[in-house]
Amino acid sequence: MKNKIALICAALLFSSQAAFADRIVDKAVIEAYKLRKEKKVANAMEILKSVEKQAAGNAGFFAERAAEYVDLDQYDLAMKDANEAIRLDGKLSDAYDRRAFCYAMSDQLDKAVADYTTAIKLNPKSPMPYHNRAIALRKQGKFKEANADMQHYMTLRPARQQKQLTDVIDTKANDLEREGNTKGAIDYLTAQVAATPSSALHLHIGNLLQKSGDQKKAIEHFNEAIKLGKTDSDQTLGRRAELRRGISYYKLKNYSAAIKDASSVIEQCKKAESVSSTKTIAKNDRAVALLLRADCYRKTKKLAQAMADANLVIAGHPDLNAAYETRGAIYQAMGKQYPKAIADFSRALKANPDSEPSRIGRAQSYEAIKQYDKARLDYTAAINRSPNAAKEAYQGRAHLYSLLKDEKHAEADLARAREAQPE
Repeated sequence: MKNKIALICAALLFSSQAAFADRIVDKAVIEAYKLRKEKKVANAMEILKSVEKQAAGNAGFFAERAAEYVDLDQYDLAMKDANEAIRLDGKLSDAYDRRAFCYAMSDQLDKAVADYTTAIKLNPKSPMPYHNRAIALRKQGKFKEANADMQHYMTLRPARQQKQLTDVIDTKANDLEREGNTKGAIDYLTAQVAATPSSALHLHIGNLLQKSGDQKKAIEHFNEAIKLGKTDSDQTLGRRAELRRGISYYKLKNYSAAIKDASSVIEQCKKAESVSSTKTIAKNDRAVALLLRADCYRKTKKLAQAMADANLVIAGHPDLNAAYETRGAIYQAMGKQYPKAIADFSRALKANPDSEPSRIGRAQSYEAIKQYDKARLDYTAAINRSPNAAKEAYQGRAHLYSLLKDEKHAEADLARAREAQPE
């Protein structure tokens, strides 16, 4: 199935109705977090506003919006959202951190110190709660405790400064990429990472190289990101680099290496996360890793293991199209399961009629059960909808015409397949 993993990753920005709402809200939380880090708070707030009606039970949404309200100096609204986040999930350190800041701004210092203390217990590597608790303690006259907190902050400060610097560099590279200058973004990041080695920057370069098709060079940068990520306060960067490396291995058909990386990511995602954005990202990463591993198992004929992974994703995200595409391909590989494959591909196509893997997968399944007219319609639709799928679709339709003893059309499609753009 061509371009399958790329489409899985695109689809995984995330059920019953409640699960579908979670998928949409989770995507918005991640986008808002990225925009806020780029100092685009108004844009972040617009993203969150667009999913507000679907976010009633999503703690990450309220924790993230509280951060935007803090940046906008709207402390009453920030307090309200932080309270709701804590009510929904009492283990989000960033929700306590934002509520503490609001308490401090209204001189409720005892409550501020209590919340900063909870935030520190939940996420002891985050520097700013120490800094802000020190300020609150100093206002209370507790100078010894304040000094201890400030000293602790100073030990964590270099990592914070490094992150702030890489955030600025990432933003510049993102702007270049949005302008369509991917090569310029890669060149800029490569120059910066030489002076400022960073797991985040190596991850960013690797992602861009992966999109550009240079998988071997992408893996080199993912390796550096994983190595540097072992000493990061943000352990998610190394994990994300390992996931992206697994995808590059998949594209290079090194399925055993891809399975190893995917399995490692799945295990890492079991770790409890105390920050709303990283918790949401971990849920996303686990689903991507399971689908990556499932497709690798399919490629290596370990179909029972492949099916188990695909079903795990569907159980958690029952409206995730990429999961049905993957399971459809597994049913197809099993043989004699073509009606089930067709059902899964059809479900994915209902939500995304332009899906190349589902369209061609369904065509092949129809062909296998001798429903040739339906197979021809799907091959033709794939040709008309996507130049990327044209070569495979022409080849499939040519084979179909051969089965029908229509050698004239078969030869014409084979000629078109040779002329179609390469994979």
